[in-house]
Amino acid sequence: MSSIDGVGNSGMSPTQMNNTNNGSSQSGDGFGAVMSQVADGALSTVSRLAPIVPGGELVKIAADGLLQLRGSSPGGMPAGGDDQMAQMFEMQKQNQAFNLQYMQLQNELQEDNRRFSTMSNLMKVRHDTAKAAINNMHA
Repeated sequence: MSSIDGVGNSGMSPTQMNNTNNGSSQSGDGFGAVMSQVADGALSTVSRLAPIVPGGELVKIAADGLLQLRGSSPGGMPAGGDDQMAQMFEMQKQNQAFNLQYMQLQNELQEDNRRFSTMSNLMKVRHDTAKAAINNMHA
């Protein structure tokens, strides 16, 4: 079986790969590094073999673009990932504050509605009592 640029042939046996990890990633070794090498090898292979397949030119362009994107930022993450996470957490905090304000507004409106209903019912009873008293005088 032939090897294709980093796919299936890292030069290490599975036991050696497992021993180099030891649960720590101090120098970039480990599962992430191995998967990065596998992904790079797979993308380069797809890029080379795509022109053979009908319509594969589009696949080649996509694979080349992913390789360039992968090479432009460390760890395959988009640049500014920490900033995006901080912005996301800030937006979540604002969302929680808005939700709390909205819930307080709903509670105030519900309380106002109860007061209005109570006053309306009292005024109706008062009116009905006065009307019944007037009707009793005419009868």
